[in-house]
Amino acid sequence: MAKTQLEDMGERLKTARINRKLTKNEVYWRTQIQPDTLGLYETAQSEPDLLSLAKLSDTYRVSLDWLITGFEFHSKSRLMQAEREMKRLQRIVREQSRIIETIRETVNGGIPGNESTIRKREPGPGAKKAFAAKKAFAGDQRV
Repeated sequence: MAKTQLEDMGERLKTARINRKLTKNEVYWRTQIQPDTLGLYETAQSEPDLLSLAKLSDTYRVSLDWLITGFEFHSKSRLMQAEREMKRLQRIVREQSRIIETIRETVNGGIPGNESTIRKREPGPGAKKAFAAKKAFAGDQRV
């Protein structure tokens, strides 16, 4: 015998609840839908009203379209948007990791694993003399 739409919806309600690892009592605390009533919805002995379906949809994080029909009617469901955003952020993190590694290699003279820091070099004796001569010359130019 073929299933009715109500029986199909009941199965989807139960599947969504189980996928979220929620008991009927946990669903009650989140939606105020009595566990016995939820059981009637899941076994197709009662048809949920729109408000109950909306609460269950939010609690289970599925679309109303899917709960009612079994299909998503728009391609921008919350799950798909979240997956796309997660992939985008992962690409950014990978790119930033590559940039950081390039900077480390440049700073460390191209030696991978060399974690030394850049040290400020002290000017040699020739540089000190040149600086003193430049300073003296600049002093002679002031009038």
